[in-house]
Amino acid sequence: MSNPNIDPVPISEEPTLDGTALDGARDDLDFIATDASVPIAEPIIDALPEGVPQQIGEYKLQRLIGEGGMGQVFLAEHVRMGRSVALKILPAARMKDPRAVDRFFEEIRAASRLLHPNIVTAFDAGESAGVHYMAMEYVDGATLTSLIQREGPMTVGEAASVIRQAAMGLLHAHRAGVVHRDVKPGNLMRASDGTIKVLDLGLAQVNSQQWSASHLARENDNVPRKQGRLIGTLSYMSPEQLEDPDSADARSDIYSLGGVLFFLLVGRAPYTGEFLDLVYGHRHGDVPELMQLRGDVDQRFDHIFRRMMAKSPEQRFGSLDEVIDELAEYAVSTTTPLWISEMSTRPNVELSTVSGGSTSRGVARVIGIDLGMFYMAAAEVTPASGIEVLEIDNEPSSVTRLAISGDGQKRFFGSQATARREPFPNTVIHCLPMYIGKPHVERALNGTKYPPEVLIAMSMRDLLDRAWKHSTLPDAAAVVVPSAYDQLHRRSILQASQLAGLKSVRLVDRSLAAAQSLVIRGEAMAIETPTNAKQHDELILFLGLTGQATDIAIIRQRQERMQQIATAGHWHTGTVVWLQALVKFVAERVKEITGTDPRKIPKSIAPLQVNCERAMEEMLINDRVRMMIPLGAKRVDIVVRRSTWLNCCDSILDNYLATIREACSRAAIRMDSIRNCLLLGPLFRVPEIRERLLTVLHPDTTIFNLEASDVARGAAACLSAELPGRGVGALPPRGVTSQTIGIVVEDARGRRRILPIIPRGSVLPARTNRRLTVAPEKSVMTLALVESSGIDGNAWHSLGRYTFEIDPKSNVQTRLLSFEVDVNGLLNVRSQSPPSPGSVKLPPIPQPMLDEAAFANWSVKLQSMTNS
Repeated sequence: MSNPNIDPVPISEEPTLDGTALDGARDDLDFIATDASVPIAEPIIDALPEGVPQQIGEYKLQRLIGEGGMGQVFLAEHVRMGRSVALKILPAARMKDPRAVDRFFEEIRAASRLLHPNIVTAFDAGESAGVHYMAMEYVDGATLTSLIQREGPMTVGEAASVIRQAAMGLLHAHRAGVVHRDVKPGNLMRASDGTIKVLDLGLAQVNSQQWSASHLARENDNVPRKQGRLIGTLSYMSPEQLEDPDSADARSDIYSLGGVLFFLLVGRAPYTGEFLDLVYGHRHGDVPELMQLRGDVDQRFDHIFRRMMAKSPEQRFGSLDEVIDELAEYAVSTTTPLWISEMSTRPNVELSTVSGGSTSRGVARVIGIDLGMFYMAAAEVTPASGIEVLEIDNEPSSVTRLAISGDGQKRFFGSQATARREPFPNTVIHCLPMYIGKPHVERALNGTKYPPEVLIAMSMRDLLDRAWKHSTLPDAAAVVVPSAYDQLHRRSILQASQLAGLKSVRLVDRSLAAAQSLVIRGEAMAIETPTNAKQHDELILFLGLTGQATDIAIIRQRQERMQQIATAGHWHTGTVVWLQALVKFVAERVKEITGTDPRKIPKSIAPLQVNCERAMEEMLINDRVRMMIPLGAKRVDIVVRRSTWLNCCDSILDNYLATIREACSRAAIRMDSIRNCLLLGPLFRVPEIRERLLTVLHPDTTIFNLEASDVARGAAACLSAELPGRGVGALPPRGVTSQTIGIVVEDARGRRRILPIIPRGSVLPARTNRRLTVAPEKSVMTLALVESSGIDGNAWHSLGRYTFEIDPKSNVQTRLLSFEVDVNGLLNVRSQSPPSPGSVKLPPIPQPMLDEAAFANWSVKLQSMTNS
């Protein structure tokens, strides 16, 4: 069990606080069973404390096995049944305290509600000769405190297995209306068969309506609160439990269980120090970085931990069944008792280190793919040489065109496909991301009309076939997308990647991939790398002007982590609009000369487009270009000056400058405070464009010019930093939400408005919980979700809606909804019906363009194409 990554440290636990004020706090019972280091011996009657009878009721006492301010626990035997039990009694000094007696019977009432393999079972309770007692299951094992002190921190898989089991027990308690309020390592025990047992309900709060009632209490300022009380163990106490222990609900236990997870992995509580240090840490301190402390923790596992320990209950998991589900893929089977494996609703899966599982196959093979509108590039993380750009067979450079064509039987990709545009224009499909949102692309490929996701998947698979030189596909892939992509575009790219055969896919914002590429380039720059990091931050402005999007971001580098702090731009305003301006100008010029608009002649459209693309590429270098535009049987000779074309794009440039200012405004920074600027896109080679855009920056700003291959390398680096075994490299960058997620609400007069719930600029993963109530006379509840949209981001479009049937017998008119935008930028929603703490994951919205049946069907077809 001992983990070589971390040295065992001395363990000390804060005392449980259960007094009415801080100066009246007393130590509570630390455990309710023997430690494994103490053998079960023959009865030692003379070891019983003075004044304790040798028999209480039907139970013959053998020896003292635990003691605290709230009670004493003895190993005892039922005289008729011969069963060994842990018998808890109130100490003599407290039997005359009515409050202590009430608390003892509260524990009995809480225990009587619960019967679960992961909770110590209460068998009996009563009073004998003035002694109040409770007989409980006797567990042969060790508390987690003792276990870690003796053997050192656990592996990730072992810790996940322990926390999952504890969560199963606590979830059962929550469903019975019991909140533990003192979840800590000393109140969790591992039995000899590996079963984790939740102990000590002495501080539990019992209320069948506890979730909704306590939630309403916090919202109602007229509800009186008892101040100056601390209930629980300070080292693992949630911020809201510090404020008001009676309002702590199931999510408070989730916070404390997150603290236990940290303890299992690091060997200490998340926050340490004196009383005020602990209080400040829980209320205001940063959640500890597990990835900094453990080299075998991946980013997804770190996010699970951070969500468990979020300061606000609204940011945490809404229910422990979510924790159980999220940790399933990490939990190892070797330390899990058989009954857990048999009863688990989600079987353990042995995964590679990519997913944080228990199987080790060396360093994971990771690929980064820059998926643009016109081109693709790829890079691989290799153990020997770091991150290398992949060369693509049959391409003159390290990029390939994102185009596909067919001759009726064969398929052509990349440069072979684009070479067919002039002779066979109706057979070529390019700019594939532009078709996302359509059920299929109108132009057929070898007689079949395909969804854009399938065509993108074909192109990505072709890239892998020509660039990936290994016999098996990558373990994980980072696919670059514009930060401005909305839910629909992100889901479509994810589906396309999965159709291409990529197993574990991370969507990486282009701005973050670009910024991360600078770290691995290793050139002299103002941006600080982990080896020369100072305490102050560096601001980076990313300006992307690719075929796919206008993509602008403000990024802060704080020591070894890149943090996106604001984004702006739109996926429909890339270089395509600059090309469209040139096509329009050339077509109107040809019409002036000949009286005929080439856009009206079907056979002239594709040659006009191709000639304008070539002319735009040439104008990156030359200030004038000569073009021969086919018009029927003749060609029209015209000359286009770069200055003339740029005049046609004047409003586009103004909009781009406005977008830069918008990004700075969202980040609350001045443009002259930026000293590092990253440029991505061919148009930045044009001196006039470059000069006009960069004049708004400080003259001392360092400019970095990037290519698609740099972005591919940066994407691979971003994903590699997420995985275990990353060594001492930079931590994975953090992105923000680029759109605002909102819900449509209706007031008592029937007036509708949009309520933003996850604002643009929220750090990913972003989460919030909302309680929605429907009018009593309605039989259904409808939840409509929207997302910010438009070039300026001030419009809204619908994501879809959920409809909930209201059971007229339950009189429950409330739903608790958890909304999360994950690290891929994708929205996930879970529903919960109070008072039950269990939640259900709802179908994704907007619905993917390919439903499950269509996805499975296309997967089979693409596999057969690949095999043929």
